Amino acid sequence: MDVAVRAVLNKTHSVLTAAEAHGIPQRTLRTPGTKAITGDNRPTTMGRPPVLPKEFEDDLATWIVAMEHEGVPVGCRQIVDKTTEILQVVHDTPRDTKLTRGWYKIFLERNQALKVAKARTLSKPRNGVDNDTVVEFFHKLVHSMSLVDMDPSRVFNMDETSFSPSKTSRKVVVQRTTKNVYVQEVTASPHVTIVACVAANGTKIPPLFVLLGDTVSTLECDSLSIPGAAITTSEKGWTNSFICRKWMSMLNSSIPISTPRPILLILDGCSSHYSEHIYDAATSFDILLQFLPANSTHLFQPLDVTVFRPFKHALRQEIWDLFWTDVDSTIKKLHAIKIACNVWANDTSSSAIMAGFVCTGLCPPSLDNMMYRLSLYKPAEVAKKDVEESWLQRTTIVRNQVLLLPPEKKRKRAPRKRLTVSGKLITSDYHGLLQAQALEKPKRKTKATQDDVAVQVLNSDDIVEVCVI
Repeated sequence: MDVAVRAVLNKTHSVLTAAEAHGIPQRTLRTPGTKAITGDNRPTTMGRPPVLPKEFEDDLATWIVAMEHEGVPVGCRQIVDKTTEILQVVHDTPRDTKLTRGWYKIFLERNQALKVAKARTLSKPRNGVDNDTVVEFFHKLVHSMSLVDMDPSRVFNMDETSFSPSKTSRKVVVQRTTKNVYVQEVTASPHVTIVACVAANGTKIPPLFVLLGDTVSTLECDSLSIPGAAITTSEKGWTNSFICRKWMSMLNSSIPISTPRPILLILDGCSSHYSEHIYDAATSFDILLQFLPANSTHLFQPLDVTVFRPFKHALRQEIWDLFWTDVDSTIKKLHAIKIACNVWANDTSSSAIMAGFVCTGLCPPSLDNMMYRLSLYKPAEVAKKDVEESWLQRTTIVRNQVLLLPPEKKRKRAPRKRLTVSGKLITSDYHGLLQAQALEKPKRKTKATQDDVAVQVLNSDDIVEVCVI
């Protein structure tokens, strides 16, 4: 086939003679031969052409990528609605005519640069961390790490999380004829906060549990199965400045005496984690405080990145196992604390802790790892599909420069042909002076009255005496 097409293209044979010479049916050779002669390189497709012309479909794909870069990715419904609007302009289709999901599926097949992904919610402040912030934090971290000789056993990370079982649905096996499946929810009666702390060498500090209220029972205290763990209460069930100071004393007593001082404590800048009293307490215990950049715990907090997720998963599993042995569907405080202690001691691995410090770039300090973490939550600087600058216009620019009506015709303002006398004597010189000043005067938002013009004339050098009868 290729030899026959080249023969037709070189004009050594016609389509008829090339088909006879190479033993190819004339109908089989005619289409490739015609395309070779005319230079048409478009692929041959069977069936009807797409409802949206290719140039507009390319623009649609570019718009999708541009919306992704703007942090507002679109889904099936938005794409179908936007395509419907384009069809109304291109083909003048009725407004109630909408494309189906079948078109959407084929559209994705034609545009292999696009794919369907699950979007994760990220607040605007959390998405505001930039490269300069990361570089500045890295230099501060390196300085702080130099004060502890880059020793992983002297670098700690502290954070708090709430204790709550899973409220999401799960796949189960039921009878085939069952339509709706419900499961009894296992809930924790109290609000329990766990203050956790780990070292870069994988060491786990005994946790502190913060309960809502003013009192705790002796049974709840007996449920502390980890040596050195503690329980306290607060008005809202979360930590505060006073609890944070007390926790630092607990941290100081939990660190082995053989560990050189000072130690470095990395934590977020929550208001309950920093105050003048907390700074004084840290200084008294020879603890250096290094705060993470604002809204960056999802990037550089080792506990958030590699520890808390498997920890909470194991908690949910323990709660579900308890559900089968206890008729009551409510987890009591003592059970909640006992389960959390068991999971923290047995299911939180040292390898996961060390991996958290490494992948976040905290210990050892690594700017490359930090930038990689940042890139996971930022769109790529160079996308596979080029985005035209025109698609990155803001809404106001699009409305002001693209969606415009024809320019309004300017109406020439005719000079005023009648003057208000109001008891004044008007001469020809006075009238001419008024007309000249009206032409030289810049356009104002408010209309000037005739009296205002008269006052300006009276204040000019070419004053004309006006007599009032």
